[in-house]
Amino acid sequence: MSLFNRILISALGLFLMSSGITKFTSGHVFQYIEFQSGLDLFYPYVNHLTGVGEILAGAFVLFRPTRLVGAALATGLMAGAIGFHLSPWLGVSMPSGLTADAMAPWTAADFTATTTSLTFFLAILTGSRSAKILRDEVRIRRARSLAAHRIASAGHNHVVA
Repeated sequence: MSLFNRILISALGLFLMSSGITKFTSGHVFQYIEFQSGLDLFYPYVNHLTGVGEILAGAFVLFRPTRLVGAALATGLMAGAIGFHLSPWLGVSMPSGLTADAMAPWTAADFTATTTSLTFFLAILTGSRSAKILRDEVRIRRARSLAAHRIASAGHNHVVA
């Protein structure tokens, strides 16, 4: 594996972990989904569950033995994030934060007037990189399994006279 790929994998793992940690300190994305959908389960429950998933995915991606699981988890989480961004509940461009006096139950006045598309593009970038790592890990494991099978088969092909 090239140094560049190692750096990208490390950056992805650290980004996922840092993104997961922020789910416990600020959750305006999930508060906005809750406001738009009218379902009061998104904040804090789905917010915290997503945070745990991102922390685990990031940690798993950093280590070779667990990279496949981490990449699969990250790909699934980012697919969900992209799906919500494409839904009417969140949108590609969303409020960039909460106002200083925001309190539940959320109203339109609780969200800042400025909007951002950054989280949507980060979800696409993170999801595509996670999917590439997942594909690469599957290929590596398939090649190792095939090689092991060939070695095992070679030992059984001798002819007994």
